[in-house]
Amino acid sequence: MKMIDTINERLKELQGEVEEIVANQSLNLTQKNTKMQPLVEEKKVLEHTLVYLEKIKNTNYEGYCSKT
Repeated sequence: MKMIDTINERLKELQGEVEEIVANQSLNLTQKNTKMQPLVEEKKVLEHTLVYLEKIKNTNYEGYCSKT
């Protein structure tokens, strides 16, 4: 699924953004927290979505017809 690849790529980008914020010595802890909070929230949503997409990808869907 293309969306799984897209989400994994974004998760890598988020990690890099967080590392940049942490390494930035010109920001105090409050500023770092303010900048990182939306990134953390985005990461949670993406990870949650990824779990559901993986489940869909790994499910074998078969059509069932009832015989009457």
